[in-house]
Amino acid sequence: MAQGSQLYHGHIQLADTDRQRYETLTFSTPQHPSEKPERLVLRLLAYALLYEPGLEFRKGGVSQGDAPDLSIRDDDNHILHWIDLGTPALDRLRKAARHTPKVSVVTHDGLLARWKRQHGNQLPDFQGNILCLDEALVITFSRSLPRRFDWQATISGGILYLDSAEASLSSPLNQSP
Repeated sequence: MAQGSQLYHGHIQLADTDRQRYETLTFSTPQHPSEKPERLVLRLLAYALLYEPGLEFRKGGVSQGDAPDLSIRDDDNHILHWIDLGTPALDRLRKAARHTPKVSVVTHDGLLARWKRQHGNQLPDFQGNILCLDEALVITFSRSLPRRFDWQATISGGILYLDSAEASLSSPLNQSP
């Protein structure tokens, strides 16, 4: 854990009726001093939304620039699913798509609007999926995230329902191929 990082301990009760996945996710992850709370919450939500056995946060936190934010690897340490957050560079995504069977980006509508402007008012063209959440949900949960948290995440009909002791909100899960 990097100097000055804060460690967050989470429990997420996941009920994903769209993918028929019901899990109790328990994990710890550091927040690097340079990582904004909004990005940390986006990272935690990506973990829940794209959860599959073997999903891991990037080792070394945000300071490991070449690695994906989250990934699933095979037994030989080859990346099977590359997951980035926010507004990653197009070159990075294209490179990931050339070497990885599955690439996903998890962002929110405020970041997505900026990303589109950077790419001529279109989504960047890469071989992967973009999953977009409501900015209000991400911001609300980033303002009230305790170091130890318990969330209930239900995904049904393409909508995320997220509940904690501090807030209860929902967001459509807008996907772009």
